[in-house]
Amino acid sequence: MAGWDDYINILLQKSSAIKRAAIIGTDGSIWARTNDGGAFRATDAELKKFAALFANINSVPGTGADLEGVHYIVPRVEEKLIFGKKEQTGFFAAKTNQAIVIAMYEGDNAQSAARWILDYIQGRHWYKLPPPSQLRFISYSPVL
Repeated sequence: MAGWDDYINILLQKSSAIKRAAIIGTDGSIWARTNDGGAFRATDAELKKFAALFANINSVPGTGADLEGVHYIVPRVEEKLIFGKKEQTGFFAAKTNQAIVIAMYEGDNAQSAARWILDYIQGRHWYKLPPPSQLRFISYSPVL
């Protein structure tokens, strides 16, 4: 794998419901994101504020979350997961040891697709993602 963009590509390949995605640092800095027609459009200020939500994750359902200029209700959080929803769109975010993976979804069955992808991330131990500089030393053949 060449870097963080490869992780983004895996998310997009796993579900047609995932339209945009990003990997950000725990400080909100952007490590990778979708571009072009499916560009992840969250601002630096939104991402910094979003990353900080994980510090007090249990309060997020009461306040919601903002990404890409949209305010999402947050019906559910788990230990390192935030699920946001607005009508037929939403997001899920998973905090790893070093980063936060954010996927934006659309459609009626998108929530089940999001859950499946989260299970995939956890099953593949993405919560222990190596930094991109170490990826070139890893022989990795994902089963897609």
